[in-house]
Amino acid sequence: MRADRLAQFIPASGWMRAYQRQQLPDDLLAGFITAVLLVPQGLAYAILAGLPPQVGLYASILPPVIYAFLGTSRTLSVGPVSVAALLVADALSASGSGSDATYLADALLLAAMSGVILLGMAALRLDVLVNFISHPTLSGFTSGAALLIILSQFGNLLAVSVPSTGSGFAMAMVAFAEVPQSHYLTALLGISGIALLLLSRRPLIALLTRLGMAGETATLLSRAGPLAVIVLLTALVAALDMQNRGVAIVGDIPAGLPIPQWDFLRVDRVLDLLPAAIMISLIGYVESISVARVLAYRRRQKVDNNQELVALGAANVVASFSGGMPVAGGFSRSTVNFSAGAQTQLAGMVTACLVALVALFFTPLFYYLPKAALAAIIVVAVASLFDWRGFLSAWRYDKADGCTVLVTFLGVLLLSIELGLLLGVGVATATFLWRGTRPHIAIVGRVPGTHHFRNVRRHPVETWPQLLLVRVDRSLFFANIHYVDDYVAQQVAEQPDIKHLVLVCSAVNTIDYSAIEALEQLAHSLRSAGITLHLSDVKGPVMDRLEHHDLYRWLAPGQVFLSTEQAVTNMTYHNQEPSSHD
Repeated sequence: MRADRLAQFIPASGWMRAYQRQQLPDDLLAGFITAVLLVPQGLAYAILAGLPPQVGLYASILPPVIYAFLGTSRTLSVGPVSVAALLVADALSASGSGSDATYLADALLLAAMSGVILLGMAALRLDVLVNFISHPTLSGFTSGAALLIILSQFGNLLAVSVPSTGSGFAMAMVAFAEVPQSHYLTALLGISGIALLLLSRRPLIALLTRLGMAGETATLLSRAGPLAVIVLLTALVAALDMQNRGVAIVGDIPAGLPIPQWDFLRVDRVLDLLPAAIMISLIGYVESISVARVLAYRRRQKVDNNQELVALGAANVVASFSGGMPVAGGFSRSTVNFSAGAQTQLAGMVTACLVALVALFFTPLFYYLPKAALAAIIVVAVASLFDWRGFLSAWRYDKADGCTVLVTFLGVLLLSIELGLLLGVGVATATFLWRGTRPHIAIVGRVPGTHHFRNVRRHPVETWPQLLLVRVDRSLFFANIHYVDDYVAQQVAEQPDIKHLVLVCSAVNTIDYSAIEALEQLAHSLRSAGITLHLSDVKGPVMDRLEHHDLYRWLAPGQVFLSTEQAVTNMTYHNQEPSSHD
């Protein structure tokens, strides 16, 4: 009992108690492979956020350890992510963070505020709020953000002056105008880096497979592509003295582990950074929980949404006090961690230890690292976020969902990240409300020889001249009950022989007070026209609410039937011969 209670607060205690020795090699290998990917990504995403490169390393040490103890996903890899880095850069440039020291302090404050917001959401059990960010909205947002990130890296790829934040249209115009002014060595390094990274994926896997290597081994080996590109291009810059020929390099990266600090806590900056902190926390959580769920399903494991808020919130708070940027669960890293065979979050701890070793002893090796190489890593990493197939799929399935993707994408690209997301949420919510006000309604009849009732427009069924069976396929509430009322009135006007109307409630889960009042008025109006209203297939909770509102008084002489078949059978005219409706 005590162990179960401990596992509720520290989920790691569960897998630690059940840890088996044969799991250790898998966790060690997965931790090493993920670290190989995380080191270059951490450096690159720090540069993307406009921060010193070591900040990305610091965010990859303590936060993953904290998540390992508090998180419920066995394979989620927590650290710097591209979208959060872009949000940091956008927020700090817009809020007027001045000097480098102020910029860094504000970035740490953003991480702390994001963590506190996530912890507050967990305390209030507000994990359901993220359900309002629909998949089409998220798809449009990430696609727009990916394109913004790619445009922001033109400066480092080509050594030209391109704004790293702002309108995507303005960034694109400046970037294309500056292309003729590109520094040829920098552009050569950047384009070569992109080409090598692309070749290290499917082409390299295919080559290694043809040479006899197992497919899984070849895939894992290809994950070292970013590190290999960094090593190759760094060596090339150092050997050819390119830093003295105009190639921008990272330069000195302080060696050592982060020193805990709290001097970044400035109350006067909280209000200015609050909108960005909310955005970072929400997007980071949505991205993390989406990846965690997908990976958990593959192994039939369970992820606790609210506990993930606690884990990610604590990880971000610790990131801020240890000199790191905001963190979240990365899709690519988590997939690599999973594919490498990670069994528990011990793999994440191994990754954190290896990154700490890099920060302690190996940062001098990055002195000649060209910024164009980091830009290439960023471009290739985020290119997969541009989900054009998702847009086409959504458009083919439902034009309204396709419009949500498009509006969110254009809003992020042409207005701002925040406004784009708000537009997407607004369009998705408006679409949901519009659909709710126009529920699907079907006239149903009985399939011959069965007790099944189906839509008369879709199936050959039996109907009765004096009986109308109306099925409403949505809960009834104030915004749609008048649509139902109008539909019934139209059907009654078109079929003058009707004496009984049965409202089939098999798909009705709730009926609010406005809908009950409208149903009472509908029953009265139908009685005045010589038609009796009946109900069938009413669910228990709905029936409880109706009985509290004197159902049988206002429905009489109408009845409530257990099923549609019972309604048809028990009517006084049930001996009538049904007519065929093809």
